[in-house]
Amino acid sequence: MEFWISVSFWDIKHQSMYLTISTSALNDNILRVALLESMDGFDDDEWAEMQAKYVDYIIKEISEIKAALNSGDYDALRVFGHNIKGSGGMYGFDDITSIGSMIEALAKAENLSSLLNEISKLEENLKAKNLKN
Repeated sequence: MEFWISVSFWDIKHQSMYLTISTSALNDNILRVALLESMDGFDDDEWAEMQAKYVDYIIKEISEIKAALNSGDYDALRVFGHNIKGSGGMYGFDDITSIGSMIEALAKAENLSSLLNEISKLEENLKAKNLKN
């Protein structure tokens, strides 16, 4: 049986930490609960700061994603969609996970017009989240 899942999160105390767990057999919800339980040591302020840093990071990635759109780099778009599909929910942003899933699927299908719409949707979503912080 082959295993793979990549999960990343921002750790304020260590500036950044990336955790990779390898298993395709785990249910995403079980994995999310296990990771969130392991993060119980974070208080509300630390959690809010982690979420804000995640949103800031993704906002900074938007210019590169737009460049990939303009050049037709569907592989870069697919990887970006895949990454935020996996990381969005870990920060409590299921909406980002959904958008990431769509971006990944649309990049695989090389559907440029729908990708433009999803990237715009993501950008609006991130800006709204950023205003709350």
